[in-house]
Amino acid sequence: TDGADVTELRDLPGVGPELEAALRAAGITDAETLRRTGSVEAWWAVHPRFSLHSLLALEAAIRGVSKRELDDVTRERLGREAGKG
Repeated sequence: TDGADVTELRDLPGVGPELEAALRAAGITDAETLRRTGSVEAWWAVHPRFSLHSLLALEAAIRGVSKRELDDVTRERLGREAGKG
């Protein structure tokens, strides 16, 4: 399915129970809010409890794909953006 069709955080690829709970605690309570927030801002909301791997998982979740499917350009961009905090 396309990631845009998913509404529950737990149904997004790569979002496990701990990450879901942390996102909810940060006010990101559903998939649409995560999409609007964006992966980097959402990751900073749960950092430092979650590593850079979780940032990749969040980006992949927003796209509705496995994090293995993220290309190198995306991975490098996310790494740069995460370093800005």
